[in-house]
Amino acid sequence: MSNLVVVGLNHRTAPLDTRQRAAFDPERLAEGMRELSGIPGILEAMILSTCNRVEAIAHVAGAPSGPDAIEAWLSDSRGIPRAELRPLLYRYEDESAVRHVFRVASSLDSMILGEPQILGQVKSCYASAVDARSVGPWLNHLLQAAFRTAKRVRSETSIGEYPVSSSSAAVELARKIFGELSGRRVLVVGAGKMGETAVRHLTESGVGSISVVNRSAEAARALAERFDGVAGDFSRLGEMLAGADIVITSTGAPEILIPPPMVEEAMRRRRQGPMIFIDISVPRNVDPGVGAIENVFCYDIDDLSSVVEANLGERLRAAAAAEKIVDQEVRAFSDKIRSLKAVPMVREVQGRIEDICRSELERFLKKGGARDARQLRELESMMSRVAAKIAHPLLEELRHGDGSRNETALAELLQQLLQPRKGKP
Repeated sequence: MSNLVVVGLNHRTAPLDTRQRAAFDPERLAEGMRELSGIPGILEAMILSTCNRVEAIAHVAGAPSGPDAIEAWLSDSRGIPRAELRPLLYRYEDESAVRHVFRVASSLDSMILGEPQILGQVKSCYASAVDARSVGPWLNHLLQAAFRTAKRVRSETSIGEYPVSSSSAAVELARKIFGELSGRRVLVVGAGKMGETAVRHLTESGVGSISVVNRSAEAARALAERFDGVAGDFSRLGEMLAGADIVITSTGAPEILIPPPMVEEAMRRRRQGPMIFIDISVPRNVDPGVGAIENVFCYDIDDLSSVVEANLGERLRAAAAAEKIVDQEVRAFSDKIRSLKAVPMVREVQGRIEDICRSELERFLKKGGARDARQLRELESMMSRVAAKIAHPLLEELRHGDGSRNETALAELLQQLLQPRKGKP
């Protein structure tokens, strides 16, 4: 195709420690791209560096020397012995490299299938490569096609519509009860990491106030400050329930903290307005009996896991449709590259056929004597049509060959056929 290659490692091939050692600091990324693109045989280069992958995407003068040079450079620049690095690396060339880049941009190769962050990361690394002037026409074509593919996957499939983390599943459950979450009041009981992540997702969904209670007043204040919320006294838990629409519990307490009577009192004070409890704690902090109270909805970690599992199944189904889009775009890109590579040969073939026709016309005119201007125009027009009809099928094969024959062999044959024989045009 065009000697496009990808050499790298990711969450499937390398442990976290190695990925961290291989990663590029954002401040050094552009410098690394300039270094890589300056290696003999590397014509263009871009580095994609995230927490889950480090890979070099390059247009090289030839394979396998190009991938070998990239591997050696990664080893030297990252300070990882080549013998240790090599078993962890994957290599893709030409069409396989194109497919890999398209799948990465479309989040089909991510740790969390369908996650949206990777496209932004690819765009950011590409912008750095443009600033570093390490990319040229081939990688520009490749990355623009990758962005188009990712956009199609997002717009034509539902791969990003189903939350596949416990925290995002909590938001989905809250939306099922309240619909629009704007202005809803959230109470966080405890300061656990999963609870904090759930609150972050709720905040991004537009909830109103955030209140935090915890046995450690200092931990409650620290978490509340992160979300511009307020910290409350743990002894006022029952009182604070009445002012909450969504309650997230995430503590290390081994006992029930919220029994049914406490919730029944809160519901009387809030005039039976609906309330949702999302208990992420293990063991439970919310008595399961709370869910039997009218207008109260209670979910635990198993409920969240069920939502995640169902949503992951939906994403896998959407991924099958996304792979078909990738196949279409890979074929379209391959055709475009083949057409671009054929341009010089196309021009040469066209020019040579026109030269032959012009030469034959001149010979005919010399033998047949003078012609008037109208006859000359008709003869020239006829010869142009003949040249075009001869050239057309050959040029189409060069531009749009389907790979079933060797286009290089075809080009060489054309050159031989069109070579003027000694002493003749």
